[in-house]
Amino acid sequence: MDPHSTNSEQPIALVEGELRLIGGLNERLFRLLAAIEKIGSINRAAKEVGLSYKGAWEMVERANNLCPQVLVSTAIGGRHGGGTKLTATGRELLALFTRLQEEHRRFLESKNRELADNPNLVFLLRRLNSKASERNQLFGKVTAVRIGAVTVEVSIALRGGDTLIASITKASADSFGLKYGDEVMALIKAPFVMVVKDFGGYRLSERNQLKGTVKRIQRGIVNAEVVIELAGGDSVAAVITTESLKSMGLREGDTVWAVVKASSVILGVGT
Repeated sequence: MDPHSTNSEQPIALVEGELRLIGGLNERLFRLLAAIEKIGSINRAAKEVGLSYKGAWEMVERANNLCPQVLVSTAIGGRHGGGTKLTATGRELLALFTRLQEEHRRFLESKNRELADNPNLVFLLRRLNSKASERNQLFGKVTAVRIGAVTVEVSIALRGGDTLIASITKASADSFGLKYGDEVMALIKAPFVMVVKDFGGYRLSERNQLKGTVKRIQRGIVNAEVVIELAGGDSVAAVITTESLKSMGLREGDTVWAVVKASSVILGVGT
């Protein structure tokens, strides 16, 4: 999308923010005040904005206590019946907040359009916004795609020079349309990461053997989390048993290898 397009499509929200006045007077309160002004009943206004009757009253009472003059008044019974309405001060404050909201919206839209011009920043912020349950999320570029009879082997260059190999199905590779130079996210569950301190003269068959330094060890009763820092600054977390931790004599600062099966690497691509 052209970030300067004049159509109604909004730029990607790289910068977000809620407008809040001093004292915690936030958008939810003013949505409630607007509903009270429109409906004239705090009970029905609360339902409209998704609050309980008690929660709405607590919000209104706190706002009334904070402000020099009451924002909301309630009439009980009488010739014209009961009801809740905004005072003149309440209507004035609501109008002020509405104007501020519109200025705030225009400001955010302007900043997002400016940031959308920088592709590196857009990709960085998309990375920060990625959501996945896997402990390890590594980002890199595709350097090779090797198609086999059943699976496709994808080589990913991590920062620092390490190469990570992922083995995925041909169907997944076809749906991704992976090619050289594509930016991808590699997801690895921490229990799938083996920690090797000494190969003992043997060579392992696993394709991924990432050399690093033990940065942190979080000990538990049954398991321990070992965080390994790779040459380029990426961190890989492994979950091993506390018994294995003791038998290996692992300490922070030790040189180790994070060993991962290629089939245990899940790939994610941008949409």
